[in-house]
Amino acid sequence: MTLELNGEYWEEAEGGVLIKDGHHFRLWTALKGLEFETRFKGMKFTRISSLKVLHQYFFGLKRTKKGAYEQLQEAGVYKIFIEKQKDKAWD
Repeated sequence: MTLELNGEYWEEAEGGVLIKDGHHFRLWTALKGLEFETRFKGMKFTRISSLKVLHQYFFGLKRTKKGAYEQLQEAGVYKIFIEKQKDKAWD
């Protein structure tokens, strides 16, 4: 299954796609939550399921936390959103 973006939350821009306003923090939190829950074997990051939130943004996302995390890593999502946010934090 391939990973697809849900057009309800993404918009096309010059050179690629951008997440619509108001969703940056929600997506970032869900990505960090999934990473935390995968690395620490099921400890919950929040009461809200990170995986359910990510299923809203990405079609074709695997059903398990570990599978989804690996799929998002392979697709470069973590590199784009998490690493870029670290760079912006110091601007």
